[in-house]
Amino acid sequence: MRTHVTVADVLQWIDDLAPFRFAESWDHCGLQVGDPQEKVSGVLVALDPSLSTVQEAAQRQCQVLVVHHPLFFKPLTSIFLDRSPGRIVAEAIRHNVHIISAHTNLDAASCGTNNVLAQAISLHIQGSLENLSTADSDPRYLGLGLYGLLPKTCSALELTQQLAHILSLQTVRLIGHPETLVHKVALCTGSGMSLLGRAKQNGCDAFITGDVKYHDAQSALDHNIVVIDIGHFASEALVVSPLAEALRAAARRHDAAIDIWTSTVESDPFLTVIFDDKRRTCLAGTTEVPGGTPDS
Repeated sequence: MRTHVTVADVLQWIDDLAPFRFAESWDHCGLQVGDPQEKVSGVLVALDPSLSTVQEAAQRQCQVLVVHHPLFFKPLTSIFLDRSPGRIVAEAIRHNVHIISAHTNLDAASCGTNNVLAQAISLHIQGSLENLSTADSDPRYLGLGLYGLLPKTCSALELTQQLAHILSLQTVRLIGHPETLVHKVALCTGSGMSLLGRAKQNGCDAFITGDVKYHDAQSALDHNIVVIDIGHFASEALVVSPLAEALRAAARRHDAAIDIWTSTVESDPFLTVIFDDKRRTCLAGTTEVPGGTPDS
């Protein structure tokens, strides 16, 4: 007879993969909305806790929504149900969807966002940009941000093209000269520019991250280090499928009666609008949306 699963069991599976103690002190991981003792027959894995992913979980008859980004980053003094995050909380309760976040604990884990991106570009990892001393001895811990060597030296433009191909991107922001040769590379998924100095200290030629701001880009030029901004969404969305597969493996080990899905409704919230003499084109991920002729 197959084992019945609770929300607490799913929390434990995640903790076994990427212990919640790996999380940064400012972060809020774990169960965000729900009842640990509630029975679960389905789990949906996604990047974000949104109305769309909560509704998708309900449609798939999933009682748990496992996401990377937390629903709550700061303490709340009130919850209004006509706006986020209250609207998402209300929708989750209405549909009996329990929300679990695996954020910086997953970023720092060997199965997490940074290592998945590092493997995608065949990076030979030499170390991490930031460590928790209390977690260093745990083989599941890699650290926040990684650096290492590419299989061979290439130009910044070639590395950018490789990332665009791997992540199915039509636009990538490059800071630095496209012909700069790069071999030692650092990366930090999400918003990692606070670690740029450590990438430079470790002798890296390039830094891959997302959410690069103007003054940070200028700082990268001053420090003579290439920065490749692949975007927040693209840098982390690639962890969804591996995380779902890891949870499926945990379910098999426990002979658990549960279905685990990955979200199909998420996309990068940013559109890139490209103007030429004849028409306006919106790029949404890999989708080209004709937009008619630009205003004269």
